[in-house]
Amino acid sequence: MSEQRAWRGLAFCLVCVPPKTSHHAKRIVRIGRFARLADKPELVEAKQTLDDLLRPHQPAVPLVGPYRLTLEFDWPWRASEPKRRRALGRVPMTSKPDCDNAAKTVTDRLVRLRFIEDDAAICDLRVRKFWGDEAGIRVVIETVEG
Repeated sequence: MSEQRAWRGLAFCLVCVPPKTSHHAKRIVRIGRFARLADKPELVEAKQTLDDLLRPHQPAVPLVGPYRLTLEFDWPWRASEPKRRRALGRVPMTSKPDCDNAAKTVTDRLVRLRFIEDDAAICDLRVRKFWGDEAGIRVVIETVEG
């Protein structure tokens, strides 16, 4: 007799051109005698855009971990991309931003907007980057048993 478990998680797609700036976009600002790090304007804009896109999918209460997080980033084709390659529909992206940097920006926003309680509880992270016809970010958050 097999026991069927209820799927607990969220899955959605953000229709946008994913930001290429990452959480590393910082600058040093001086406040009197002290210096501190502050976000560059392009990072502030990227965070705001992600927040605006994520809010409609925000759960009433955060999911309880541990989590499996799957992120798929699709950037629109470059103008220089040959038609033969575009005919494939979607191809792996091997240029910047790095997978881990792109994922960090999104996971920080997921914690900030209370999708998940803590990104330290992500025990399985899958990040994929592509060039493709349909730009966007696909997000799947699943709770893991045990």
